[in-house]
Amino acid sequence: MSSTDVLTVSQARASVTAGFEALEERKQEINDLNVYPVPDGDTGTNLSLTLRGVRDTLGRLSPALEQGELCSAIAQAALMGARGNSGVILSQIVRGAMEVLGHSGTVTSAVIARSLRHATDTAYRAVRKPVEGTMLTVLRDMAEAAERIVGDRGDVESRVLLEAVIAEGWRSVERTPSLLRVLADAGVVDAGGFGLVVLLEGIARGGRGTVVPIETHVERVPSFEGVLIPEEEEEESAYGYCTSFLLTGQDLDKDSLEDELSRLGDSLLVVGGAGQIKIHVHTDDPGRVLAIGTSLGVLSEIEIDNMSEQAAARARRLAENEALPADPGLTQVVAVVAGEGNKRLFRNLGVDFIVDGGQSMNPSTEDLMRAISRAKAPSVIVLPNNGNVIMTADQTTRLSDKNVLVVPSRSVQAGLTAAVVYDKRNEGELNAREMRAALEGVVTADITQAVRDSLVDGVQVKAQDFIGLIDDKVVVAAPDLGTALDEVFAVLLDGGREIVTALVGECEQADEARSLLERLRADHPEVEIEVHDGGQPFYPVLLAAE
Repeated sequence: MSSTDVLTVSQARASVTAGFEALEERKQEINDLNVYPVPDGDTGTNLSLTLRGVRDTLGRLSPALEQGELCSAIAQAALMGARGNSGVILSQIVRGAMEVLGHSGTVTSAVIARSLRHATDTAYRAVRKPVEGTMLTVLRDMAEAAERIVGDRGDVESRVLLEAVIAEGWRSVERTPSLLRVLADAGVVDAGGFGLVVLLEGIARGGRGTVVPIETHVERVPSFEGVLIPEEEEEESAYGYCTSFLLTGQDLDKDSLEDELSRLGDSLLVVGGAGQIKIHVHTDDPGRVLAIGTSLGVLSEIEIDNMSEQAAARARRLAENEALPADPGLTQVVAVVAGEGNKRLFRNLGVDFIVDGGQSMNPSTEDLMRAISRAKAPSVIVLPNNGNVIMTADQTTRLSDKNVLVVPSRSVQAGLTAAVVYDKRNEGELNAREMRAALEGVVTADITQAVRDSLVDGVQVKAQDFIGLIDDKVVVAAPDLGTALDEVFAVLLDGGREIVTALVGECEQADEARSLLERLRADHPEVEIEVHDGGQPFYPVLLAAE
């Protein structure tokens, strides 16, 4: 966008998509900065999901929408899609910026500076007890930098202004541990501020931000001498559940609602207007909070997260990423896995190194080599767990000084079967031989949804049908998940197979899938059916039968 453009739907869509992609790329890095208080979901995930809601809304808007209406739609989408504490604050940042842009006509550098200032003021007002050293501070520092530049140099090129604002944002992120004791004690910079600059950098640079040269993990400061925050803000939340929802009604009184909810928890955010309010609170009684909301209007976007479980999961993840096994044995395993539940299963089977990847997100040779290089054992086995990754895995056998062996697992569930027989005390060749033999005794099935009409493997498929594949061949297409699962299950049981492992994906059909699997368990008492939350995308159910 030049310094005199009117904001259009296509420009907004491109900018938001670029910011979303930047957040997605560094989501886990941002998540792992959440250390204190008890993580409110995951900051990177919440920021990304909030922005995804805006992106999806923009995809449905008419290209001819005028700038004022467009900005209102963006602000509403951010409010509707806000996830967690950081997402709610981001929605208020977006709202403040859009209120300026919606009335500005052309978008000049002066307008950008005003929008950053108004976004700052709006976000500070939304937080009941603003704390310095957070994303609010980073936003304010960027707004002040923009005002200084425009004041000193007049209407500079928007691109030049944004680059300077981003640079100041990174400097502000670096300063956050000196402002907030909990960050200094934990030895990290602020996750929300970091994510905010990643977002702005993605927008400015077309999606792929720069890996910034700052230390996200800093030396812990046992004797803190920065700007102390009130003691009550330093303590972990005393409450167990992060509860958020969107309340729609008439003549909603935000102030009285805030007073009532403040008696039930902390980390309270109540933002919006008389017709729609977004609520976020940490509480021990989410049912009571929801009851208050339903007495006033209609609830949607309801989310309740157990923060203690989130904190424990994060601690495990960091420990797994940072700690190498004291005794690597003779063989270690690198596995390509998608889905947090699936990753836990592999780790429980002794797999030391996990590479993110799977269907539609195949890792590179470099990704696999990076994991192999961390191994201390003389032999390394690679489980590609996807047919599209096997050739990439084969490349590593010629590139590494270690004895690298590929066990050609074509799916996550096949890889789990192979991992069951892995023993780090055995030499690589013996492990590889036994793991390959395990693959020969398993039949795998995948259930997913078709994205288009087609005729494949003799089966007529319609878009949105649930299709079942057994060993990569389509055997059924059905309009509902239950029919597809029943037919796939019947084929799997042919030949006297008695053990079935099911991995439930992270998708809108997850609850239905669990219910259907429980019915199959009741209908087939002679079959041992193990059900796990795999968390894989795109596939509601993955199955393996032995």
